[in-house]
Amino acid sequence: MLWIALAALAGAIAVNCVAVWTQKRHRFYDRVFGRRAWPAHIALLVAVWGAAIVLIVVLVLEGPEISWPLPVWVRPIGLAVSLAATLIFGQAIRALGAQALFNGNFFGRARFAEGGIYGRLRDPMYVAYTLSFVSLALREADAVYLLFALVSLVGLQGVEARVERIDVAAAVAASRPSPGGS
Repeated sequence: MLWIALAALAGAIAVNCVAVWTQKRHRFYDRVFGRRAWPAHIALLVAVWGAAIVLIVVLVLEGPEISWPLPVWVRPIGLAVSLAATLIFGQAIRALGAQALFNGNFFGRARFAEGGIYGRLRDPMYVAYTLSFVSLALREADAVYLLFALVSLVGLQGVEARVERIDVAAAVAASRPSPGGS
């Protein structure tokens, strides 16, 4: 189950990356689904991320096949890391809006953030996800869950963040009416 859950997480990241890239570069959803482009994207994300989350939850409930035990004294540290992840995630959503969870900025629902948490962290949502997996490893006192943090770090912060990167200054400038324009 461990390897299936890890594969599901990596698969969700890959599907999300390809979906965003095709929309960002080729307006794929707009051409195929028209006005239902964003709901179609949301449905895809709910399916792949939902499957990954369910498999991770089942893994935690059943326990992984292999274990790399940590001392039990790390559990309270895991709660502190979980709190930090929650605060970072909350600040990111506050700055960007809930539409950012479903890549709304690629579907005409843009809200850009340059300051706040985005002034301190480049990709705070993905930092929060990675910290959540570190927290899981500490709370369960099992380093095997750090494999999920590694997949998150490489997949979300290393790859997906680059696929989704937007030149905020250019996007903000483009959304302003041109001087003397209609």
